[in-house]
Amino acid sequence: MVRALLPLKPDGSSVAFPVRFVVSDSTDLLPGTRRVPFSLSMLGWALNEEASIAGYIDRAGTLLAALTEDFELIVIDDGSTDRTWEIATERQRTRPWLKLYKNDRNRGSGYNTKRAISLATKDYVFWQTVDWAYDIRYLAQSLHELMSVDVLQGVRAATTSARGMIVHRSDNPYKGLVSVVNYRLVRTLFRVPLDDYQNVTVYPRALIQSVTLESESAFTNPECLLKTWWRGATFKQVPVPFVKRQQGRSKGTRPRAILAAVHDILYWWIQWMVLGRRTDRGRGRVLQ
Repeated sequence: MVRALLPLKPDGSSVAFPVRFVVSDSTDLLPGTRRVPFSLSMLGWALNEEASIAGYIDRAGTLLAALTEDFELIVIDDGSTDRTWEIATERQRTRPWLKLYKNDRNRGSGYNTKRAISLATKDYVFWQTVDWAYDIRYLAQSLHELMSVDVLQGVRAATTSARGMIVHRSDNPYKGLVSVVNYRLVRTLFRVPLDDYQNVTVYPRALIQSVTLESESAFTNPECLLKTWWRGATFKQVPVPFVKRQQGRSKGTRPRAILAAVHDILYWWIQWMVLGRRTDRGRGRVLQ
């Protein structure tokens, strides 16, 4: 899947690219990070993030420009009632790589995930929250491994213990508990051996756009992983620690959103696993 995105020699072997290292002052890049020969789409969505949106756009632009020559940042305003959209459109005037879209009303993370994926145009797709809740330095350093694996999956290491849940998994113990329960439920019911289902993932655009996403809740992120796993994709897990929010308010663990996600987990488990109503039945692999 990935290999088809990159130039091949007549005999079918991969073209060798010279190693070029990133030169940047970005704090989101580690020494030794390589530039990549493919294009990148970074996706994000915002609900009343006027305090964060300008910094997010500038930070993303610096990161992407250091990694590749061809990139885009897709941002969806999810029905904001503050100045989020106004600030973003002001930034867009001098940033042709910034693509802005606005929902007619607040739709939630699952809808935004699906919409942003459908709008992406570059070789590889990944997302980052507007409050930059994930430390993606090691993920950026691992992008060159997409020459040999299909998907890079970020994982929060050692966060399913009581202390890890409180300190490292989310903004507070309540959100950490919600996150751990969500992880355990998906892992138990769907039996896909990944160490995180709600994190930053890098997909080949052609692969992720080829699957039909059926949920529109916080379960949509795990659904992406499940359906690419059933396509037989190969995965490489990379440490991506959680970073606690410094400003603004998180909206992902409101009771209504939690109930919608639990409903989708159980409903689609019955449909896909119990009744077997899914198209793809392959098995992916996690590579070390």
